[in-house]
Amino acid sequence: MGSGIEYRARFAACVVICGGINRLPGFPGIAVTLAKEPRVADPYAETARLVGKTPGWIFHGDADPTVPVEESRNMKAALEAARANVRYTEYPGVGHESRDKAYREPDLVPWPLQQSSKH
Repeated sequence: MGSGIEYRARFAACVVICGGINRLPGFPGIAVTLAKEPRVADPYAETARLVGKTPGWIFHGDADPTVPVEESRNMKAALEAARANVRYTEYPGVGHESRDKAYREPDLVPWPLQQSSKH
């Protein structure tokens, strides 16, 4: 939800596929800036606070070897705790190629278009 945070006033909704906050195993240089900030105790909660009321739909495969599914589960929980408008779709047995299933979701295009940029 990185760009969704920076430009939240421009977007009516965010769609995240296999997203993550923390450094990834094998990719130590890749992480959301908040995860590297020592003053931020919980980067998921801080991300949720910054996203605010921007609706989001998160997709992840539970067998993803690249980005652990816990990253999306934790973000979903933080967004729900912040009372954000979040949808979550987890695909059983699917790896990092969950985008293939996400792109076939019948609501993937209509849902963001139904959201309002006035959050």
